[in-house]
Amino acid sequence: MKNRYTAAVLAFFLGGLGVHKFYLGKWTGIFYLIFCWTYVPSIIALIECILYLVNGEEDFNEKYNNVVVSSKSHNDNYVSNQPIITQTSNLTDTGAVCPECGHINEAGSNFCESCGKKL
Repeated sequence: MKNRYTAAVLAFFLGGLGVHKFYLGKWTGIFYLIFCWTYVPSIIALIECILYLVNGEEDFNEKYNNVVVSSKSHNDNYVSNQPIITQTSNLTDTGAVCPECGHINEAGSNFCESCGKKL
């Protein structure tokens, strides 16, 4: 299993030669070798070093170790104790609610401003 800190150290010290890419099992390290004389791979490797350190362990494992991280939230099974309030009237404090489209109309309106249905 590949370690993100090892990849970051390799990218920092030997990134211009693409050693970190070969460590991660990526064939793109060949381009780093071909263009190492331009110093462009060294600049890219420095940025990748920072990204390896900044991104979390889960992101790194998902991308380079083929470990699927569960995206299940802790609140998926949460059930509220609050009572469910059902609307028994079409009138609210500010006006009437249309039974067709749910639009809140001005108080005293006979027809919905949005869909034109009778309130």
